[in-house]
Amino acid sequence: MDNFTDDLQETGSTPRRSILWRVIFYFAAASVALSLLLSTIVGVWNYHDETREFESRLQDIRNSYSESLGSSLWFYDEIQIRSQIKGIMNLEAVRYVRVTDQLNMNVEQGSRPHHSEIQTIPVSFNEKQIGILEIAFDRDLVIHRAWNAALSGMAVQLVSLMLLATMLGFIVHTLINRRIRLLADEVKERTTNSYTPLSVYEGESQDEIDQLTRAFNALGEQMNNELLQKNQAQQQLKTINLELEDRVAERTHNLQRTVDELNQTLDELNTAQNKLIEAEKLSSLGSMVAGIAHEINTPLGLCITIQSYIQDNYQAVSQAYEKGEMKRQDFADFMAMLDESLFILDKNLQRAAQLIKSFKQVSEDQTGEHIRRFTLNGYLHEILETLSPKFKQNHHTVDIDCADTLWMETYAGAISQIITNLIMNSLLHGFEERNDGQIRIQAAEAKGDIIIRYSDNGKGLSDEARHKIFEPFYTTKRGHGGTGLGMHLVYNIIHQRLNGDIQIEDTDEGAAFRMTIPKVTVEQP
Repeated sequence: MDNFTDDLQETGSTPRRSILWRVIFYFAAASVALSLLLSTIVGVWNYHDETREFESRLQDIRNSYSESLGSSLWFYDEIQIRSQIKGIMNLEAVRYVRVTDQLNMNVEQGSRPHHSEIQTIPVSFNEKQIGILEIAFDRDLVIHRAWNAALSGMAVQLVSLMLLATMLGFIVHTLINRRIRLLADEVKERTTNSYTPLSVYEGESQDEIDQLTRAFNALGEQMNNELLQKNQAQQQLKTINLELEDRVAERTHNLQRTVDELNQTLDELNTAQNKLIEAEKLSSLGSMVAGIAHEINTPLGLCITIQSYIQDNYQAVSQAYEKGEMKRQDFADFMAMLDESLFILDKNLQRAAQLIKSFKQVSEDQTGEHIRRFTLNGYLHEILETLSPKFKQNHHTVDIDCADTLWMETYAGAISQIITNLIMNSLLHGFEERNDGQIRIQAAEAKGDIIIRYSDNGKGLSDEARHKIFEPFYTTKRGHGGTGLGMHLVYNIIHQRLNGDIQIEDTDEGAAFRMTIPKVTVEQP
């Protein structure tokens, strides 16, 4: 009864979320949403209308300037070409014009936009194409016009809808809020154990609020009858509770002492296990650093050699030029050498940059603890890039069967640790007695989960390994550098962090694992 009294007192206070303001808010929100939708439609329509206007203008330019530009290009009249380009640039919304021919003519004006915004018109003379006219219109102007038109319409709609919201609020206040407030004040005055009928009686309309008044009157009469029975039951329960509290207090004390001891032991075990797992992760990362450093050294060394070669040839050509002994063939040979050398430099620098990018992304994921969205196929190849030094001295291959569009939103570092440990297990254990092993990684989506199947054609798992492979400290390389934490780490990451599952599959050759991981991981608070 005391709780009910407190609730009634709170009901009589000023409401924190008034029905009136909520109705106005919902109506206003719906109005704004409708206005934004209509404005968006108008803006898109205007945008497409302006775009069609640009296409028409482009056709006019094609009809007006194609023949004259063809004549100017044919006679190599650069002054006339620049004059014609200036005329095109003076047209409304034209932001870039460029004229090129098949030789070395290249005249342009304006800021060159993205290639997708450039329209290409062939330039012909005597029915023979001799050049290209490139034109780009100012797309920002189209968006600006469409946006202004949408804003104007939205402003008119918002004003009309806000006026309707004000009228609706007045009606709600008159028919609902005022009467409910009077009813709440009456209930607040009757917060004692006795009950008297409400003075706010039903009106002539006999609407829902009148029904609520009758219901309150009936409820109060029933509560008076139940109040006495409740008080008697509370006295009996109080006596029983006193007896139970003494027993529970004693048993709780003993139980709490036992729980404290178990928690302390569990914390010590978890701390030790976390330290071992962290050491395993750092060891793997350190091995990756050494391998990547060695891998990058090759393209960088070649780049230094090519740079020195270019420098020597440049000095020779420069001296010949200063002495006036430089021949046309000498310059052509130098340009050919420079073109080939730059191609080699670019190829090797791209290789080094790709290695650094892959290592940077994978190492950040392994040391970080954040969720991000990524394409699984691309990320698997990045992981293989960081492990590429492990495949240099053998003929092992990795085949990835995964759609380019398949994505995940989860802990990328966890995926990296899982795949890295599985590959290292195959290299150290599965391919111990062969040099041409094959690893296959397959991934597909099924009912909101990502199914990853990892398999190799190594020597497979023994019966003991199949039962103990996920246990901590189990390894077949005891005394040879094996810690027994690799597959245990994989199991914990999949089950605890990713809320997934991993199973050993039966296979005729090698070992196979099937992992089911949610496509989107919800970060735990």
